[in-house]
Amino acid sequence: MKKLLTVIIFLVSLSSFAFAAQAQTQTVKESLLPQGMPETISLLDTTPLFPKPDDKLKSWASLRPQEVKVVRTQFGDSGYANPSGHTWIEIHTAWLGDMWIEEDNSKIGVIRPFDADLNLAVETPLYDHPYREAANGARLSTQTVHAKAEFVSPSGFNAIQIETSWLGDQWLLQPQIKNGAAETLSFPDAISPDYGSLMTINDIHIIKLGGSTFIQGQLVLQKEAWNVGRIKLSLGEYMVSGELSFWNKSGDVIAQAPYAVYTHAGQNLTAPILLPVDQDLSSAVIATLQDTFPLYISLPLPPLLNLTDPEGKVLLGILRQQQTGDYSVAKAWISGKLPGSHDYKLTLTFYSNDNRIIGTAHVHQRLNGPLTPDQAAPEGGGANDLIDMVGKGDWTNYYQVDIHIDQVSD
Repeated sequence: MKKLLTVIIFLVSLSSFAFAAQAQTQTVKESLLPQGMPETISLLDTTPLFPKPDDKLKSWASLRPQEVKVVRTQFGDSGYANPSGHTWIEIHTAWLGDMWIEEDNSKIGVIRPFDADLNLAVETPLYDHPYREAANGARLSTQTVHAKAEFVSPSGFNAIQIETSWLGDQWLLQPQIKNGAAETLSFPDAISPDYGSLMTINDIHIIKLGGSTFIQGQLVLQKEAWNVGRIKLSLGEYMVSGELSFWNKSGDVIAQAPYAVYTHAGQNLTAPILLPVDQDLSSAVIATLQDTFPLYISLPLPPLLNLTDPEGKVLLGILRQQQTGDYSVAKAWISGKLPGSHDYKLTLTFYSNDNRIIGTAHVHQRLNGPLTPDQAAPEGGGANDLIDMVGKGDWTNYYQVDIHIDQVSD
């Protein structure tokens, strides 16, 4: 009896160990999920399964359209959010275990319920599935339609599913609508420090549709934007894309909404924007464009880090500045001079040549300084970070900048 009890205890212990090991393995795999990658994605088509991320292998099986749990991506980075290209994703299946699929980035996302009536503002094309290749040639005239679901993608390719009496359920890609309960928030045109008025999202306003929050606006790209920077793209089809970022008064990004629109290089573009947003925008004061394509490439070396605070804790070099509404946005290099990694909060005050204050900006950035003071770079700082910053006032032609360190913390 004692031997039997010992065996039972051993088996229970072994089972508990195996369960704990399995849970630990699952935790490790979940930790490999890139930041921002949905834990569950919706397969839009019949999708082949592979034992490894290699399309030269023969697929083991296929999955019909359904929701699947994501384990990890091949490289564990944010490449899945780039609207171009594709990503290998490891998913969990109930019958084959963890398997790999290859998905176009524009098809990575999740279908979720959405109940609202939409007033179409223009004639609108229909799609059998929530991606551009599924266009079926049918179009709807201006009318009210009922939406039942939405496809939300980290790539910025979003779609809304509607009910029709003659084609059944159909999809709309970035529809231009004229209804929605508008919020009281208003923003100047969103620009980037690199392109200014050559690439903007105009008429930004926040609307409520069926209990969900959307950002509505108009993406405008002037053909001259294709020739800004050092890279000149060949003629062909590309995607104008990026992040529409919302900033608070403290200089922090509080929400981002990806966008992506097809166009041709060297051409003007005007396209409606309807972006779902799940974050609270009540404290936002300005929106900017970040991580944009066309991609701005400047000189290969950073400029002189010519600005510092009175105590010499940071170095700053402002590159390009643009003004929109009552705000200015800039691209800058910044470097921490204190040894180690710290969070820096800065206030910049901008002066004109007659010593008038013409604007302020706040910067909140984690900086990696030298390991020790004697290991500092020749200019005295640590790693150089390329950042965007925003601030009140038009300081695009500043004469002098004062930098005040508000806080340095670990």
